[in-house]
Amino acid sequence: MKLRAPPRVRCGGGCSLKTLILATCLLALPAAGESLDTLSAFETVKVADGVHAFIARQTQSPLVSGNSAAIVGDDGVLVVDTGHFPSGTRRMIAAIRKLTPQPVRWVVNTHWHPDHVTGNSVYQDAFPLVTILSTQATREAFESELPKYEVAPMKAQLPLLREALRTGKTPRGKTVTDAQRVSFKQMLEESDSALPDMETARHLAPSLTFEKELRIPLGKREVRVLFLGRGNTAGDAVVYLPDTKTLVTGDLVVYPVPYAFGSFFGEWVETIKAMLALEVTAIVPGHGPVLHDKTYPQLVSRLLSSMVTQAKASVARGETIEQARVKLDIAALRAEVTRGEVELGKQLDQFVLDPGFPRAYREAKEGPLKDEN
Repeated sequence: MKLRAPPRVRCGGGCSLKTLILATCLLALPAAGESLDTLSAFETVKVADGVHAFIARQTQSPLVSGNSAAIVGDDGVLVVDTGHFPSGTRRMIAAIRKLTPQPVRWVVNTHWHPDHVTGNSVYQDAFPLVTILSTQATREAFESELPKYEVAPMKAQLPLLREALRTGKTPRGKTVTDAQRVSFKQMLEESDSALPDMETARHLAPSLTFEKELRIPLGKREVRVLFLGRGNTAGDAVVYLPDTKTLVTGDLVVYPVPYAFGSFFGEWVETIKAMLALEVTAIVPGHGPVLHDKTYPQLVSRLLSSMVTQAKASVARGETIEQARVKLDIAALRAEVTRGEVELGKQLDQFVLDPGFPRAYREAKEGPLKDEN
């Protein structure tokens, strides 16, 4: 489960409901609860011949789902990421069956976050011979990280929300504000709607891993599955289709603001550079609409690079993380990312600067980080 404090706050890697409470103690804006039909909704977008993206609907919810894509070949289909809500995944499968009689032979998990992989078991149930693949790091995270975000332990945290509403106090002992009260009620409503659906799936780990590149023939069409380096997670894979110059990125690219929780900043910059070296005319990001040029990923690269450079300079000067954070100057880049929108500015702080700059600082001080924690 990933979180979003309205309109779009989220914790990369998935978050427990206890984390949601702590996050919404920092920011909570009133929003109506979303129904399961809304949470699991998506738009089917034709990206190129035989390439279709399932773009998750942007909602005001703390519960989100990642984008998926279906690549249709002469003798089978390859699917990239499988969504968060089983009911939505089943509708994707129905959409694929309308597009082609070919079976889904391959599923690629770009990374381990639950909103991208919860539908794995739904695909296996529909296509028993499907092969699910990922990088080794992603496969390992299915064992080490994903169990923390099973439905049962998340449901066990719901009483914390109810207690906060009953007592008017957050777990930190602070008074629940009116905006927080709305957000807590929203989360409870959405949990009642979505969690029973999520319980119908089981977390199913990839059965095949690859190191740097795996080329998959779909009849005459070749699909390249690539690991270009760590970035948003330790095991980000991208999927590249040479014949249509389509790139599916997972959360290496998220629009309109990247997610930097648990990320590897210095390596992320290099990974984006390698990704942008590919000839592309369409990019399907982990979240957000299909992109048709490299402008936005280039902007993300410049933003991350600036943070890395400034973190290194602060460490060289012997500054503490608090001193470094105060001196961090991304004013020009902030203007490009937010385009003057106040909410995007809040998201930039919450998704990138607050969780990400401390990691950039740690990397500058300690060298490459070992994990996402």
